[in-house]
Amino acid sequence: MSAAKETRFLTGTKKHNSKVTFIILSAAQGRRTKNYGNKSLIEYNGKTILQNQVDIIKQKYGADADIILVTGFCSDKVIRDVSGVRIVENPFHESTNIVESMRVGFNAALDSNVFFIHGDLIFSPSYISPPDTRKIFIPVDNLDRFDKTAVGVTTQNDRAVNFSYGIGQKWCQISYFPASYFDQIKSLLARADKNLTSFEFLNSLIAKKFEICYFEHNKRSYIKEITSSRDLI
Repeated sequence: MSAAKETRFLTGTKKHNSKVTFIILSAAQGRRTKNYGNKSLIEYNGKTILQNQVDIIKQKYGADADIILVTGFCSDKVIRDVSGVRIVENPFHESTNIVESMRVGFNAALDSNVFFIHGDLIFSPSYISPPDTRKIFIPVDNLDRFDKTAVGVTTQNDRAVNFSYGIGQKWCQISYFPASYFDQIKSLLARADKNLTSFEFLNSLIAKKFEICYFEHNKRSYIKEITSSRDLI
């Protein structure tokens, strides 16, 4: 990585009243989509995926919800097409994996409860409503809402024990960390291998004896990962 590159804070960092910070991870190029662009800018029901996410968060947590968008690929276009967020750029998005975007986003966050959300998801508000805000939580899916190639998670005794491909129960690509873990997670992200994926980072937490709880949703809830243009049909 070039030392000349620096993280750009493209919007202000004013303090929000919210006790929750949402970090939307949208720095990578959507190579599996036909337009080969940033997947978060694909239109879904008349709005971009990204604006759908922002609207759902504000619907659930209020208009002043603190939302950090980590950009990289097509950053200038992303900035132009979204409102109501703080924007931070990952200058190394081409040479690192998503954990670097997690680190960049977390560094811009206030000491609060934190959600990480992948930038190619459409979801209902229940997916950002953990049953206990004092514990680390992930939502999981057992109703085939995700493609079979998506990352799965093995669970035991109300805890996640391993994230991997080839597991039937799917991780919904959202994770929640209470404020009591803020300093620990920030420190671990600062030292993490920049080539890690998000699920590999979660596995590293499990290896360090962090307890990651999970929650499921009923048939009325909705989540969709946009991995290709056919997902919009």
